[in-house]
Amino acid sequence: MRTTKMIWIMLLAAVMLPATVLAENYTVSLGEVAKCLKTAKPGDCIQIADGTYSDVTLKWKAQGTAEKPVIIEALHAGKVIINGKSSLQIGGEYLTVKGLYFRDGEPARKTVVDFALNGVVANHCRLTDCVIDNFNDPQRDVLVSYITLSGRHNRVDHCSLLRKENIGVTLLVNLNGDDCLQNYHQVDHNYFGRRAVYGSNGAETMRIGTSNQSYFSSNTIIEDNLFEQCSGEVEVISVKSCDNIVRRNILLECEGVVALRHGKRNLVEHNWFVGNGKRNTGGVRVVDADHRVVNNVFYGLAGERFFSALGVMDGVPNSLPNRYVRVSNLTVSGNTFVNCKALEMGTGMDPERTEAPVGVTFADNKIVDTAQKEPLLMTDKSTQMTCSGNLVQLAKPYNVEGFTSKTIKLPKLPTYKEMREGKGATWMLTTKDDGSSKCKADTINFEGREYRLTETILIEKPTVICGVKGRTVLRYVGDQPASMITIANGGSLKVNGIIFDGRLEAGKRLAFSGISTAEKMNRTYRLKVDDCEFRNFVESTFAAIKGAKATFADSVVISNCRFYDISGNGIDYSAERDDKGRYDVDDFIVENCTFQRFLGIPVNVYRGGSDESTAGPYVSIKGCVFDDSCNRQRGSVMRLIGPQLMTISDCSFKNSGLGGASIRLDEAIWEKICIRDCVFENSGRVMTSTDKVEQYNNVVR
Repeated sequence: MRTTKMIWIMLLAAVMLPATVLAENYTVSLGEVAKCLKTAKPGDCIQIADGTYSDVTLKWKAQGTAEKPVIIEALHAGKVIINGKSSLQIGGEYLTVKGLYFRDGEPARKTVVDFALNGVVANHCRLTDCVIDNFNDPQRDVLVSYITLSGRHNRVDHCSLLRKENIGVTLLVNLNGDDCLQNYHQVDHNYFGRRAVYGSNGAETMRIGTSNQSYFSSNTIIEDNLFEQCSGEVEVISVKSCDNIVRRNILLECEGVVALRHGKRNLVEHNWFVGNGKRNTGGVRVVDADHRVVNNVFYGLAGERFFSALGVMDGVPNSLPNRYVRVSNLTVSGNTFVNCKALEMGTGMDPERTEAPVGVTFADNKIVDTAQKEPLLMTDKSTQMTCSGNLVQLAKPYNVEGFTSKTIKLPKLPTYKEMREGKGATWMLTTKDDGSSKCKADTINFEGREYRLTETILIEKPTVICGVKGRTVLRYVGDQPASMITIANGGSLKVNGIIFDGRLEAGKRLAFSGISTAEKMNRTYRLKVDDCEFRNFVESTFAAIKGAKATFADSVVISNCRFYDISGNGIDYSAERDDKGRYDVDDFIVENCTFQRFLGIPVNVYRGGSDESTAGPYVSIKGCVFDDSCNRQRGSVMRLIGPQLMTISDCSFKNSGLGGASIRLDEAIWEKICIRDCVFENSGRVMTSTDKVEQYNNVVR
């Protein structure tokens, strides 16, 4: 009887307990995910069938729990490929997205993956083991991000972010709204792949906040990531808020720095900055108060000023939010600097930035550089700094208070394999990206005398065009205006032995240039022209060689060429006229060329404005002859506005620039400009803006 009673009690208790809800697994197509999410429960896993999905606008919202998140994942990581015009918005709480491959597409919105849905932010959500590769707007100057983090407690980890070409931040932490502050986001174990020099501000790899949000606390943690050749602009990681942590990351050959640009109380610790001596590789730049830069390794960094291994900025009195607040209460300790070109106190001192740093503690650091006589460059000697316990190994003994000369054991540089280990998507190959094109160049050989082009020669991959020097002529005889050769997205070009003749054919249209770029490009290109002639481009708006607005050349090299009988410009890289620091070419080299009978400007390079987010253009003009060129009122033979590093040498000007200048500059005081060994015979002057231009061995007749 007692046994029967106990059985009834147990059965009654079982009936009274709430039913246990079991998690479910689904396997669906990409388009069916949103439908599944409408009934998804905490712990459910939705697997996406393998396939290529194009032109999808994904909106995923779920409510999971900390113990049981809702998971959306590729059935096989990397096999769910999303392309076309596509984007993903994430909403809700405790939602994990895993294993997706965004490849060779275009964002349907201003960001590829957005941690907000219809204006409502996501919290406690995660993007992991995903890849975004070459997801760009076709137009280079359209603002696009790969990932925007909004809300709180979200995580991006073990993702690979590759081939970002448009202007815009690769990964943006959004602080616009109370629901995004003190967010405690975590960005860890990701691989940020090569990002080429953009030639403008606004090409950061990461940014946390804006100048107007600089005194809000973000509490974002950036740790254990690899940034490889992320060189879009000077600020690889741009911190514009308070209370963030940047630790255990590796910046490998990045032409830029971790910039504590705005805000207070940020921590940069245990990072590796490895430059391998490449130009503009930098470390940490500091603005404002209460920051700590501790226990980092700075190795082989060649940057100066804003690109220095350590740049402690001068401030602006009564600074506006978007300028430079004085540095105060800064701790720099326990760091190791090995063969770094510049450690600066008072970086950027100029007529506007006049407040030297105060309250700087520089302690227990190690500095090794046998090419330097002093450990620090005191750009502003009024910097208030306390030094103690620092060890130095320099060109000669240096025993100043706070510094002791000693042989220092160098830290062991990690191998590339060690740097990549555990960074990025687990399923993606981890070969080193050196930035070189992987496709074989096409070769076009012109062996006859004259070739009549009815349309432009479109260059969409690396191409070599060869002719017979002094014999092979290209002429344009099309029905619509065009360039003879157009470099388009994906293209680079080498040309040798061609005569570009712009002479009009009766009943046909003129070629507006010999070589130009397409109007819509988002990738950088290279151009090399040797042993060619350009003649008879007879309209003032035409040019022999021209870069279009919103295009960018990694390098342009013009050598041993002759330009003559031209009413427009010769080599024209001046399309960016917004005066925002943008420019069209990074390395610009003209050597042993002749320019005769020009109405326009033979050489024209333009970088307007005073923005300091980039280090170019780099200009070298050597061994060139200018005869009867640009004698118009207020004209100039060379118009070189804003190159930051430039040498003009061994050039000859004859009967040129008589209405204005042989060389017209508009340089800033920090730019390094040298004009040497040039001859000016019955020609215009050199027009400068400062007294900083170095001029020597020039002859005026």
